[in-house]
Amino acid sequence: MVYENIEEEFPRIFDTLRQGGTVDLKLVPKRDMPDLRELLIKYGKYRVRQEFAEDQYIRKFYALIPELNKSLNLILEKVSNFGLFTGISYGNEDPCGYFRRLRDLDLPEDIATEMNRISDTAQAICSLKGQTLEFLTDKAKIFMPNTSELVGEEVAIDLLYHAGSLRNLALMPASSIQVLGAEKALFKHIISGSLPPKHGVIFRVKGMSSLRTKERGKVSRYIAGKVAIALRADYLGTRIDMSKEQEHLQELLKRKK
Repeated sequence: MVYENIEEEFPRIFDTLRQGGTVDLKLVPKRDMPDLRELLIKYGKYRVRQEFAEDQYIRKFYALIPELNKSLNLILEKVSNFGLFTGISYGNEDPCGYFRRLRDLDLPEDIATEMNRISDTAQAICSLKGQTLEFLTDKAKIFMPNTSELVGEEVAIDLLYHAGSLRNLALMPASSIQVLGAEKALFKHIISGSLPPKHGVIFRVKGMSSLRTKERGKVSRYIAGKVAIALRADYLGTRIDMSKEQEHLQELLKRKK
């Protein structure tokens, strides 16, 4: 005897059994018994997909950004030395803009071809980085709408990246959110007694860097408190109006300059 339609219903059957429940399917006689090992393997894959929530996809994609930046910086470090024969020197500019200027130079044909190849490769990395950031921004607006509206999509994703999951963020007190991303400084404070960090990822909120040093801790505490509320609403799937909080934050940042 086996459960009816076990090949199609196995996820629901195994989920119910895992939770100690009773499967509401008929037991029917079957001459050819299903391969239990194969069904369990399929169920394992199904569970992995279920557990790997959307916030984990966001974290994995976000982890690409620093690696792409490293690749661009390594290429830039070597190619910027070519200014002696290309006539194109690197200044304080966007590396992607610099790589675009390396195309179609007045050089011997084989050298120009090679420079075009380097330029195209670097620009492809720039394009991938831009597209990934655009994808993450769109995801943040959907997955963390309240936090994104309050502090911006990039800061919201950075908080998620450091915390490990949206659930972890939602359970964190404001004091932990305030120093999230400053783990090294916090560890140094615990070990050697140095001054504790005033902020971590929150320092990337637009306007924070222009504050006076003595005001940054106070403003960070305020932001962390508001972010904690926004994160809990995001985790519960509740949309709240953050426009007034965002206005208050901008007023505070202007006042504390």
